[in-house]
Amino acid sequence: MILRQTHFGMFNVVNYKKIILLLFIGFSNYSFSQTSLTVTNVLADNIIKGNYDPAIFASSNPISDHQDIVTQIQNNIQADSLKAYILKMATFHNRNTGADTVSLITGIGAARKWAYSKFQSFSAMNENRLIPSYFQFNQTICTVTQHRNILAVLPGSDSANHEVIIIEGHLDSRCETECDITCQAHGIEDNASGSALVMELARIMSAFTFKNTIVFMLTIGEEQGLYGSNAFAIYCQTNSIPVKAVLNNDVIGGVICGNTSSAPSCPGLNDIDSAQVRLFSYGGFNSAHKQLSRFIKLQYKEELIQHVTVPMLITIMSAEDRTGRGGDHIPFRQKSFTAMRFTSANEHGDASNGVGYNDRQHTSEDILGIDTNADLEIDSFFVDFNYLSRNAAINGTAATVAAKGPNKPDFSMSTIVGPGLIIQLPIKHNITHIALGFAP
Repeated sequence: MILRQTHFGMFNVVNYKKIILLLFIGFSNYSFSQTSLTVTNVLADNIIKGNYDPAIFASSNPISDHQDIVTQIQNNIQADSLKAYILKMATFHNRNTGADTVSLITGIGAARKWAYSKFQSFSAMNENRLIPSYFQFNQTICTVTQHRNILAVLPGSDSANHEVIIIEGHLDSRCETECDITCQAHGIEDNASGSALVMELARIMSAFTFKNTIVFMLTIGEEQGLYGSNAFAIYCQTNSIPVKAVLNNDVIGGVICGNTSSAPSCPGLNDIDSAQVRLFSYGGFNSAHKQLSRFIKLQYKEELIQHVTVPMLITIMSAEDRTGRGGDHIPFRQKSFTAMRFTSANEHGDASNGVGYNDRQHTSEDILGIDTNADLEIDSFFVDFNYLSRNAAINGTAATVAAKGPNKPDFSMSTIVGPGLIIQLPIKHNITHIALGFAP
């Protein structure tokens, strides 16, 4: 630990002891090893690993025309469905990772059972082709030792060159204290909005067959350290799952700017932006993650914008995430999987939770909305359901094109001195690299 002088003065011995005590108390809520990584449905596990017969899961009424699929995704996403999911998530009182796992009414256990049942109902509507499962792992988080992400696996038609696309959002929520299991942790913007988006795409996209397998995933443990996504990323790495792309959705439905927001931030208090979405990803302009973000923007312009009534501005951000913040795409990137994050243009707070902080994010005020006419009914919502539906369509279009397109390239490129590139090939090609030089 390095202690530096600040404008508050030098740290003294007493303050140093307080820091050590706080670190001990904080770390005692967690263990850092994640073990027993298990997809609980054996069929789902085999599909993710590419061990299945695609013919078993083929639609009896296939729609193969790509433009028809994109149009149906756009037309079938319903703002009312997204609203219904979010209204239900608000009833669980507290979706903290350490909250009740036994009750069928409140807590993270009730929330994940409900989400699982929704995936089951979506599957029943589509010839049982969507395979629900839990992804279970052991780790001490907020004193709870076992946790479950919720998955819905849509098998691809090509198991020979098996690739997987993940569309994710975290289901857990929090208040001011990250392990508070008694507060009203409704977590509507952060992140019932992203969870609802993932669920709505599972409902709609399970009607179609794509070349690649799609995993719709609701993670937990995000608020304490991206633990649910990290566990699944380890599972993918350990089992050599060829993850083609990860689309993470977090804080994706709100349109109102707070007093604070993490840089690069929105203009100021109560600014409204319902026509822009930010894409965060790691690396420079030539990184695979930035290329994925550009691909998403390109597909919107080429495939979707002609069908929409409200055009969206898609802004590709230079950073991997907002300053000092992080999301569930990062563990996948750290394990060399291509990943990015969708986030609203405006956020209501920077989650600092310090003295004078009065924004909604990471507080018990991250609620549905307010009753403006005192009739005991919420009539002004903090999440814009139409805006959320537009972001869902952008996700769905990108995932659809990626899931029907060619395999991910298996080579990498780097620059050489002077004009030119080095193309590095896998060992299977029996060539280690090709250098391409260009005349000035």
